[in-house]
Amino acid sequence: MCGRYTLAGNLDQIAAHFKAEKSHDGLWDWEPRFNVAPCAVVPVIAFNGEKNRTVVPMRWGLHPSWRKDPPEGRPMFNARVETAKEKPSFRTPYKRRRALIPTTGWYEWERVEMPSVDGKSSKEMKQPHFIFEDSDNVGAEMFAFVGLWDRWHVQEGIELLSCTILTTPAVGDVKHLHHRMPVRLPESKWDEWLDWDAHPDFTLKSKLDGADLGHYEVDRAVGNGRAEGPELIRPFVEL
Repeated sequence: MCGRYTLAGNLDQIAAHFKAEKSHDGLWDWEPRFNVAPCAVVPVIAFNGEKNRTVVPMRWGLHPSWRKDPPEGRPMFNARVETAKEKPSFRTPYKRRRALIPTTGWYEWERVEMPSVDGKSSKEMKQPHFIFEDSDNVGAEMFAFVGLWDRWHVQEGIELLSCTILTTPAVGDVKHLHHRMPVRLPESKWDEWLDWDAHPDFTLKSKLDGADLGHYEVDRAVGNGRAEGPELIRPFVEL
């Protein structure tokens, strides 16, 4: 599962890192965010008609093109990679509309037992962890989640672009935090994933495991959807 993530870079930095063009230049912008939640409009990398990488603003929470009603209820911000090609909401995007979602890390909540004040009982708490690709620049190094996108027509000439993050069974050191984690691919496979003429099943055979991931505890303030700022990814120190 991936329900909160960070993207600590501005639009120019994102475009440069992913060697992508900016779409709707001057009409939208992005500044570093440290608590991105579903329904936010986020930068997404997709191919344009000439198969060039392009940074496009999309709503996080896929809304299928065939739906008649506007988005409502719980957004589809994750999709299981094992079943995406079969599910009605995801099978067309899986074949033709694939995306990379820029990030600098994500949060997961570990269930922990906390002793009570009287010391005779305990209660379950959720401790957030910040997860990142291991590097010397923790929380600032950009990488990408593998995703899908779709286009829903609001009315004549107006459309909603939306996306979802593919998840896979968790492996490695993050497995004890949650049983799912986002799908990631080596950079050498990014264009192959975006290319609608390539077979996604073959590309996904190269998905990364969790060997390169690091994590540490962060403050529970991140659980507040309105919380924001780089202090959210600082290691938690209990006073």
